[in-house]
Amino acid sequence: MRLLCALVFLNVLLGGTETVGAQVVEIQGYVKTAGGAPIKDVYISGFGRTDESGRFKFASDVLIKYWKALIFDKKGFVPQAVRLDAAHTNFDVILEPEKDVQLWEVPNCGRTKAGRDRIVGTFLKIAVPRAWKFKTGYDTDYRYYFIGYGVGEKKSWLRGGLGNMYGSSYPSAETLLSSPNYTYRRTSLGIDWRGVNREGRYWRHLGNPSLYEIYDYETDSREAADAFDRVLDGICFQPGR
Repeated sequence: MRLLCALVFLNVLLGGTETVGAQVVEIQGYVKTAGGAPIKDVYISGFGRTDESGRFKFASDVLIKYWKALIFDKKGFVPQAVRLDAAHTNFDVILEPEKDVQLWEVPNCGRTKAGRDRIVGTFLKIAVPRAWKFKTGYDTDYRYYFIGYGVGEKKSWLRGGLGNMYGSSYPSAETLLSSPNYTYRRTSLGIDWRGVNREGRYWRHLGNPSLYEIYDYETDSREAADAFDRVLDGICFQPGR
């Protein structure tokens, strides 16, 4: 939803009078099991959720123009990315039950001590080698981090941020559709996604929908991806005070 709001705001800033005449697209349908049973409360890329009958219906001028695909997700079922088609705006989605229902329990953070690593994050904390490049800053309502691995132009970046307008707790649906063999695992705080897209770029997206804090990367370097994975695999949760 945060990314959706940002896109609408950007459209107003850049579109000017074009926004007034923007085409509103309405999509609707049902989310079901393979046996035809309705699935309620399915999350749909920040636009809404299905009702008691598994039905969804919403309209927006960013659909298809900016949002070319949507993610349908509910715990207990395998998430599905669906590409939108202006010629077929009334469609049903079938979700398969998850076979692996284990959660990755993100541990609470212990007491940290000054050392070789830099502790980054507010609620989701990671330990980053101090030798790596580090940048941080603030915008109107979010904080961001850039963590660089590598040398010169070959540097890869692990991005992070906290705030209700920073990114999304989910990767884009188009990222999932462009990655034939992506994987995901549910965590005690959200979902951890990773994969390799058709261009051979490695990516990972670790988000938390309730805390508004995420980390993600995309790189063509396997070495950098492995280094970032070691950092993210050591993530811990710092409860608010």
